[in-house]
Amino acid sequence: MPRPTSSGSRLSPSQAQQILQALINDRRISAGELNRYLEIQRLEERLQSLRSGGGMIGRPVRRGWSGATQATAAQGGRRRRRRPAVTAEQAASRQLQGRYLALVRQIPASRRSQYAKIAKDRGRETAIREMQDALKK
Repeated sequence: MPRPTSSGSRLSPSQAQQILQALINDRRISAGELNRYLEIQRLEERLQSLRSGGGMIGRPVRRGWSGATQATAAQGGRRRRRRPAVTAEQAASRQLQGRYLALVRQIPASRRSQYAKIAKDRGRETAIREMQDALKK
């Protein structure tokens, strides 16, 4: 954590920014560490506000990217992407694959390749039917 400054050695925002940039350039502190310190400071301010009973009235709720995320993205970090919705066709295929796998696990290892070949040549539905017949299901 940064040391508290005495009242006589106050830095202007631009001076503080220059010093932090120099520390990052000298690899004495990483941008990630700096972002963690800022997030901790925000949390401590929020806790103090909640302890005083006032909440954070008048301050808007931050939505979207925080400053830490913006800095990470600007430095080549990765953004989380939303997964595309699963189509009905994909859901049906996954369900069929689940049935196939559940049955093939019950087949002795020596005979599994036979059903894998059937699934490849004639489709998983046929392989499932034949495995069910073999297992008497």
